[in-house]
Amino acid sequence: MKGRWSGWCSLALVAFQVAGCSLPGGEPTLDSALRARQLMVPVAGVAPDQVPDNFRAPRSGAHIHGAVDIPAPRGTPVLSADDGRVLRLQQNRKGGLTIYATDESEHFIYYYAHLDAYCHGLAKDTRLVRGQVIGSVGTTGDAHRREPHLHFQVMVRPSDGRWWSGDAIDPRPYFTSAGRAKGKRTTRAARRDARSC
Repeated sequence: MKGRWSGWCSLALVAFQVAGCSLPGGEPTLDSALRARQLMVPVAGVAPDQVPDNFRAPRSGAHIHGAVDIPAPRGTPVLSADDGRVLRLQQNRKGGLTIYATDESEHFIYYYAHLDAYCHGLAKDTRLVRGQVIGSVGTTGDAHRREPHLHFQVMVRPSDGRWWSGDAIDPRPYFTSAGRAKGKRTTRAARRDARSC
C-alpha cells in the first residue's frame, strides 16, 4: 500500500506542476520548462494537430498508455524532437529498437520506440539537434506488423538516476512545430536520408 500511495503522490505532483501551478520558492514549473523546449513532432511530415490523442488509452493491468503513437508509413524519418543527447540505444521485446534521449537541461527524457532502423553513427552520448534524422518508423517489438508508428514518450527525469522510470507527460500540448528534417526542404528528401540510416 505504501508503494501505491507514493506513486499516487508522485503522479499528483507531476499533474500539479504540469497544470502550471508554481512550486515553492518560485522555481519554474514543469509546464513552463517543457513549453520552453518547443518540441517538434518527431515524425517527418506530421503536424501537431495530426498527432492522435492516445496518451490516456487503457492498457492491461489498469495502466494508461502514457505515450503517443504517431502512425506513418514504414521508413518515414524519425526526428529528434529537441536538442540534447542520446542516453541509450536499446532493443527489447516490447519497444523493439528504441532510443532514450534527454534535452540539454537534462530535465526530460524522450523515448522513441518501434523503430525500423537507427541512423548510421548514432550512439550513446551522440549530440542531437531538433529535426535531426535519428531513425525510421517501423514495427519492431510488440507493434502490430500492419500498423507502423512511432511510440513517443516524454518523461520527467527522476532524481534517483533511473531515467527510464520517470513520470510520463502528454507531449501533445507541447508540440510547437511539424516534423521537418533539419536542412531538408521536403519530406521526400528526409525519407532518402532515413533509408540510409
